[in-house]
Amino acid sequence: MEHQDFPIPTGALIRQGGRACFYRLVNTNPLLIQVQSGTKIVTANDKPLRLDAGAYGLLPDYQPLTMENIPKAPQQYQTIALPVPRQLFEDAYARMGSIAVPSMPLPARSSNMPDEAAALFEYCCQPGNLTRLPSAIARARLMELITWFALCGAVLGQSSSPRLEDRLRQMIETDPAFDWTLRHAAHAFNMSEATLRRKLAAENTSFSEILSDTRMNRALGLVQTTALSMAQVALEVGYDSPSQFAARFKERFGVSPRHVRNGSEPVERIGTEVERSGADVLSR
Repeated sequence: MEHQDFPIPTGALIRQGGRACFYRLVNTNPLLIQVQSGTKIVTANDKPLRLDAGAYGLLPDYQPLTMENIPKAPQQYQTIALPVPRQLFEDAYARMGSIAVPSMPLPARSSNMPDEAAALFEYCCQPGNLTRLPSAIARARLMELITWFALCGAVLGQSSSPRLEDRLRQMIETDPAFDWTLRHAAHAFNMSEATLRRKLAAENTSFSEILSDTRMNRALGLVQTTALSMAQVALEVGYDSPSQFAARFKERFGVSPRHVRNGSEPVERIGTEVERSGADVLSR
């Protein structure tokens, strides 16, 4: 498989200064993670999973997750995350043969990871290591890593048929700052605006809600993984006004972006459900 058909993933170092709980976060790729400092509590379908410093885990794609990140003073909360295309999980499990794949994709812990597996995870997460390899070798390294996680108890559950919402999130993620409209999306999906609106309503969502939420999910990632100024983060996700961006971020997550990065303000409320108003028609 060539590089243009196989996107080579890069590990991201997630840092957070203030404790916060984020509701309804959606990953568009499964994530292999290691908590390096602090504690992460991930909940899906009312089933919490606690990952303390040193623990490895697997977070599923397209499942609304509640994630609470808890720093342990004097250190920040810190996790390394590696997004891996779902197809590689399915290919790795097919080669294993006897692996039991859960019917429901839920967060899972990988217990008692051997040193060679931990070293492979670190290698795959380091920028440039996989991109320097031939695509077939990079693919094999990632499938080996997936196999180690599975042997240690973290197996990705079966995927369901892609929802229109999932496809729309994928499209918006390619360029969150673009001035997306319902017309753009309808044209991309080869349907009328009315049909797209009706199909999204059947999934209990709307174009404006998905657009705003995808942008905010991306903004959270930028705040946690980069040193970009808040004004730059705002521009990256389609907001010309930093104050408007900060207000929308706090409305979505219950805390300001500066609290997430620095932990410099008291938390009045932690996290918030995504509202269903669809009023924000405005998530790299």
